[in-house]
Amino acid sequence: PQLSVRKAGTAQRVVVDLSAPNLAKEMHVGHLRSTIIGDGVANVLEFLGDTVIRQNHVGDWGTQFGMLLAYLQEKPATSDELSDLENFYRAAKQRFDESEEFAERARGLVVKLQAGDAECLTLWTRFKDISLSHCQQTYERLNVKLTPADVMGESAYNDDLANVVNDLKATGLLVESNGAQCVFLEEFRTADDTPLPV
Repeated sequence: PQLSVRKAGTAQRVVVDLSAPNLAKEMHVGHLRSTIIGDGVANVLEFLGDTVIRQNHVGDWGTQFGMLLAYLQEKPATSDELSDLENFYRAAKQRFDESEEFAERARGLVVKLQAGDAECLTLWTRFKDISLSHCQQTYERLNVKLTPADVMGESAYNDDLANVVNDLKATGLLVESNGAQCVFLEEFRTADDTPLPV
């Protein structure tokens, strides 16, 4: 009944983590590769009788949202302008790269966002929803079985961060780098052999 394919052993519950785009930016080929391969693996496992939980851990927290918030303060945008989030992001990124004052303001807005500032959260939700809508359109075009219910963003872990940061400080692993709290592990290095923050 299954094209002569038989499941070895008993059916299992399997989590497949796929796609994982950074919101507020267009998906790139790396995300598409993960999306297609992950969906293919999930489909095969389902065909073999496993229960598959698809998870899409999106990058919905961080500097890119600070840039968008700061740019929106400078250049209020209409809903139509925000619907083209990629162009809005490019303009914000250009300001971030060209102006240290803008970059500092953007980093400050990330801190406010992560601290739960109501205005920042409202705008962040708007950016996030627009971006997820674009991602969902791509999934539907590709016939990928990802839904909004499968999304788990980095922001979901925000409430747990204070305890993690305190634990890392207590062990002496946490250092400040460019205004961010980072852990540098020797085994993670960039192409030019400098430690990569994790």
